[in-house]
Amino acid sequence: MKLLNLNLIKNRKNVFSFSIFLILLCLLGILYSTFNTNYKRPINLGMDFIGGNELRIERVCKNGCSNISPDKVIENLKKFSNNKNLVNNIKLQFQNDNKLISIRTPYLNIEDSNNLIDNLDRIIGPLNYESKNSRLIGPKLGKKLLINCTTSLLVSLFAISLYITIRFDRKFAFFALLALFHDLFIVFGIFSWLGILLSIEVNSLFAVSLLTIAGYSVNDTVVIFDRIRENLKSKNIEYNETIQISVNESFRRTIFTSITTLIPLVSLILFGSYSLFWFSISLSLGIIIGSYSSILLAPSFLLKD
Repeated sequence: MKLLNLNLIKNRKNVFSFSIFLILLCLLGILYSTFNTNYKRPINLGMDFIGGNELRIERVCKNGCSNISPDKVIENLKKFSNNKNLVNNIKLQFQNDNKLISIRTPYLNIEDSNNLIDNLDRIIGPLNYESKNSRLIGPKLGKKLLINCTTSLLVSLFAISLYITIRFDRKFAFFALLALFHDLFIVFGIFSWLGILLSIEVNSLFAVSLLTIAGYSVNDTVVIFDRIRENLKSKNIEYNETIQISVNESFRRTIFTSITTLIPLVSLILFGSYSLFWFSISLSLGIIIGSYSSILLAPSFLLKD
């Protein structure tokens, strides 16, 4: 039983138009992030990559924690703090229904760290000092981690490129890689926009998610391209029609695989810890976009005019 009979030949231009729209939208976000934000980068890098201090502490709330604007808290911190430059570089977020406070700062000594917590207690307290958690990442370590993550991604893409080139002929390999870069670029662009609109930062888990997305996307594309290659050899049907039939034969398997992969990720998004929230979002986006490109975009490249 078929879930859906896709008319790839008829909708080829619509598929290309939609992908071009997504790419341009993501490119706009990357350019805006690079030239019109405080961090001046294509994406908002977190403390894992740029270094600094992170303090986490919980508020004591009897009947739920009230919603407070981070900007208002920082304005009030300026009234109590003697170090105005430090306060100007603080990034403050409320998490877990406004109960958990996450404070990112440049490097702090113990005295400055304690003063910051004491001032926060005056403004939005009382605070649970037993829940206080802090970590420090130096600039050299952050830079090394960024280089290692970038290197890992490039090496994996090279290995995937080599595998696909050996597995298929040049045309199939080129279009499979084009679809892969399409998926990674869109996920990267979406997180550029999230950094602009919601101040979302990416950490080392984001690099892990890109590596996972690359493997997942290529796997789906290889399965569909294998079916196309087999049918081109065995079926005596017109070229474009053979590709469309092959996609429909693989459609059900690809959709079911994607759904079963998304189910645990949705559970992590809804019930998992905050530290895994954006990692799960990134993977979910990659699976959705990767399934789209494997089923519709990559085979559309193979169609003849």
